[in-house]
Amino acid sequence: MQVCRVHLAFLGLVMVTAGVARAADDWGGWRDRITFTLIERARGESVDWFRPQPGTAPAGAQRYSFFGSRLRAGVTVTLPHLQIVLQGQDTRITNLPSDAVLPAPVGALGPGALYFLNTHETTQGEPFLKLGFVTFRRSGLSLTGGRFEYADGLETEPANATLAFLEHNRIAERLVGPVSYTHVSRSFDGARVAYDRPGWNFTAMAVHPTDGAFEVSANREIDDIGLAGVAFTLKQLPNAPPADARVFYLFYEDRRGTALKADNRPLAVRQADKAAITIHTVGADVVTVVDARPGAIDALLWGAVQTGQWGALDQAAWAYAAEAGYQLPRVAWSPWLRVGYDQSSGDDDPTDGRHGTFFQLLPTARLYALTPFFNLMNNADLFGQVILTPHRRILVRTDYHWLQLTERQDLWYSGTGATNEDVFGYSGLSSGGHRSLADLVDVSVSVEVLKSLPLNAYFGHTFGQSVVRTTFAGAGADYGYVELLVSY
Repeated sequence: MQVCRVHLAFLGLVMVTAGVARAADDWGGWRDRITFTLIERARGESVDWFRPQPGTAPAGAQRYSFFGSRLRAGVTVTLPHLQIVLQGQDTRITNLPSDAVLPAPVGALGPGALYFLNTHETTQGEPFLKLGFVTFRRSGLSLTGGRFEYADGLETEPANATLAFLEHNRIAERLVGPVSYTHVSRSFDGARVAYDRPGWNFTAMAVHPTDGAFEVSANREIDDIGLAGVAFTLKQLPNAPPADARVFYLFYEDRRGTALKADNRPLAVRQADKAAITIHTVGADVVTVVDARPGAIDALLWGAVQTGQWGALDQAAWAYAAEAGYQLPRVAWSPWLRVGYDQSSGDDDPTDGRHGTFFQLLPTARLYALTPFFNLMNNADLFGQVILTPHRRILVRTDYHWLQLTERQDLWYSGTGATNEDVFGYSGLSSGGHRSLADLVDVSVSVEVLKSLPLNAYFGHTFGQSVVRTTFAGAGADYGYVELLVSY
């Protein structure tokens, strides 16, 4: 039924777009009002995940390579106070591993196994409506309705390049995002309103997420999950260096009775808990950059607290991030050194009627875990990174992460949020009573071959520690990919 509604909505938007296009043609300015886009992303991925215990999987099941293609085609009609956007997507993935999904609690061995977990097909693909929305704009007010992408933390776009980079890479999508890293991604069906002034911005939204992320059938809306929120952003603090400061509130409700919650309670208790998850998240963040010759210092603070209900349990959790950096834009390769500490609460007692694990809602977890075996749930991440620009078209980033669990009585969590009606979207493995999770070293390279032809490559090696060894026989893991984007 939901798919029918989406198709009917798509047909209606097509008819509206055609009518507006004809009207624009009559006005004589249609060539300036209609924009067509075509974007292809092709990526080959190689995985050598943590090696399972002997006898639990075929030999070498954790090692595999697969290929994914994501084609998006769209049209945008822009009028003085109205914009209509339609975009379709076709995703194709092949050579997925059929033997890398193990029985609980181990589950999927890496990203390729997650795609297989959702569809149980080694080759999969499907076209669907990615975007279909109408936006009305007038005097700073914008009203959007339909299917669109939403990323918390990107309600505004700073003019300062350093602030923009930090908001896109270290603030945005910690709690809500489109998971664009995956070959499917997710969208949101609903409404958004924003009022933007030179010094501040107010944004509110109410949506349902679509299927997606690792679920290739992404036309459907997850009706049993609701998300709403507001954010107020100051674009410039009085008598201060360039800065963005934001306060936000998010309400998340998950009424799916078929999706098993991931937490540290015994399996039988979790299976019996069919009550809804209703979580209130309140937070704030600020990012700034200050001249400090011969370079500049940047600083970032982000924090959030949660209350509400985790099924039958009371929710009480927190998370924060404190980061700083120093960059030398006038030195060769423009070196930028950054350090930070991100931590979230865990649950120290599965029997006390309280759920203390910070819940990440519907994030793009991979932005903060480039080898995606962890996320911001019961996690402490001390990291350092070096960003270099050896050429104006080349960006190199190297990271080191020292990862621990906040609470040894809780689980080692991973995941990026709900993917469909039945898959919860997060998994948790036993800590074995340990806190030391892993050390991760990785490098990312982005090359702008042409303006519309970026090439990206990534490789990360994980040195698993005592938490990883609780579940796996081999604690080392490698993950890498090469991707090419072509846009017209």
